[in-house]
Amino acid sequence: MSVGKDTLRRFIFEGEDILGSVVRLDDVWQELRKADNYPAEIHDIVGESAAAAALLGRSLKFDGRLTFQVQGGDPVHLLVMQTDHELNLRGLARWSEQAFNDAADKSFASLTNGGQFSITVEAADNPERYQSIVPLTENSLDGCLQHYYEQSVQLPTIILLAANAERAAGLMLQAMPERKAGSGRWQQLTEELAGMDVLKMAGLEDSVLLSTLFPEDDIRLFDAEPVAFRCDCSMQKIENVLRMFGNEELENLLAEPGAVEVRCEFCNELYEVQPERIRELIAESGDAAGKPLH
Repeated sequence: MSVGKDTLRRFIFEGEDILGSVVRLDDVWQELRKADNYPAEIHDIVGESAAAAALLGRSLKFDGRLTFQVQGGDPVHLLVMQTDHELNLRGLARWSEQAFNDAADKSFASLTNGGQFSITVEAADNPERYQSIVPLTENSLDGCLQHYYEQSVQLPTIILLAANAERAAGLMLQAMPERKAGSGRWQQLTEELAGMDVLKMAGLEDSVLLSTLFPEDDIRLFDAEPVAFRCDCSMQKIENVLRMFGNEELENLLAEPGAVEVRCEFCNELYEVQPERIRELIAESGDAAGKPLH
């Protein structure tokens, strides 16, 4: 059987109350890479973030969105990855080139030094957000997430992430809250999976992979779920951003010849707003300002 591309598959250890998921991102990862020409070390972090977002986003049971964000670090001052409940991904990273070149240590911890890592969950029908802060205390992204789940959520968790030029992949195991201690299997899994080559693992077909990793366990494998790249940018959203500039700035844009070009940071889609439409936005703003308040 062929290895599934751009899929997430869940599985469960029967009798152990341990859940697992494996994700592979192929075409999705190639689309995400188009956001920028990332240096190798940042490239890997973005790919790992995409795999992690898919693994965690699978827990969304409602129409909503999960956002990973590392902000304020140096040299990586922004890393954002988003997924919705249907596992549609988009994301990017921004960094200081000079600080990156000067950094002797290019581990995840060093590249995000001084930043704040948050996971935000939003529901489409609820204006309130739920946000968790993930301490940047470990040297790797998967280490930070694993530490967060074990310490803050108090769920024993194993997370393994990796990325190269062709694929981003991840494996996640989690002990269910109702699991009773005693079999010792969780500790065995922690030891068996330590240092595993996630990308090599991801090259195996799912049933072969699980029988290879866990030959003595009775495992139930669920159907594969598709993971896709999707950006929700649109001309309407671009125009909404332009409205925020204010009329004076829009007038300044009209002073330049030709259409105003705006490129989406997530997908590189180029939008051209013609001068006629800019004038309409200015007029609409003036009309709204002139309406009486009730």
